[in-house]
Amino acid sequence: MRRYAWVTAVCLAVLMVSGCGNQTGQEAKQNPVSVSESTASGASEAETKSDDMVSDGDTVKEVDDGFGNDEEGKNEKGASAVKLEEGEIYRDDLDGDASEEEVSFSFEGDGKNGHDFENYKYILTLNYGENVKQFEILGGYEATWMIRTKSGDHYLYQESYHEDGLYSVTVFRVSSDEAVGLGCLDGRIGDNGIEDVDAFSWVERINLLGTYAGERNVGVGSEGLPEAKEDAWTIFWDKKPLVLKQELEVIVQNEDGSTENRVLPAGTELIPQETDKETYLDAETSDGTRCRIEVGTEDGYTYMIHGVDEHAYFADLPYAG
Repeated sequence: MRRYAWVTAVCLAVLMVSGCGNQTGQEAKQNPVSVSESTASGASEAETKSDDMVSDGDTVKEVDDGFGNDEEGKNEKGASAVKLEEGEIYRDDLDGDASEEEVSFSFEGDGKNGHDFENYKYILTLNYGENVKQFEILGGYEATWMIRTKSGDHYLYQESYHEDGLYSVTVFRVSSDEAVGLGCLDGRIGDNGIEDVDAFSWVERINLLGTYAGERNVGVGSEGLPEAKEDAWTIFWDKKPLVLKQELEVIVQNEDGSTENRVLPAGTELIPQETDKETYLDAETSDGTRCRIEVGTEDGYTYMIHGVDEHAYFADLPYAG
């Protein structure tokens, strides 16, 4: 199989908006979860008063005021991000009414015993304010981030793992009286977590001249979903170099910033460096020359180089699946 079937099949596609307002190729998906009509206690309503949200032994994470207190993921004007563990309590003013509410969660299903795959889903029970609501999420539990933006809005980023090293993040808007799913995106939060809600790493699987991971900076947008801060993805390449089967004309960037077309001979080895996932891939030759390979696609799966299938230029392209 040339391409791996993405987890996007479970949700409807919506384009991620970049930081400058242009649309990019990253996808968000609506309706990523099923909302249970029962509460954690088995009642018939989706939202109820929660009497057992807090216990004396619970860990409480209170966000700072954004003006110098040392807190994970803080930045100016009160924006912050906290990685929340199961059973921990996040305490903040969720509604701007100068009173603090509490958020906590628990889950059952895949993810309780490492990266297991028993049900291919898990149930997230979310306590917010005096309410509790359950969500069924595909995949296995990975991590939970609670985010406050500069405007005082609160979002929960729920990370899930899937087969073959794939990840997704489901985004919820949270207040004291509602928890609403906003969408589900392919990818995961970078290894450094969310140190700044306006600029943090986002990692996705990319399929262009091979399958590999790519990273770029995003920030939490005005609607709660991540917004790209740059078009290019930095490639994590851990495979053998790509080897040309025949000569290929590429665009080379010179040290003075100028560019020129150059023909690389057959046998040239290339290490991918950067891509926009759609129109080009930047690579380096063994002597450090940086070059750009322009590509095109009509179906999002088959890529062409100078009007010829990519496999005509490269031997053994390392696609997954």
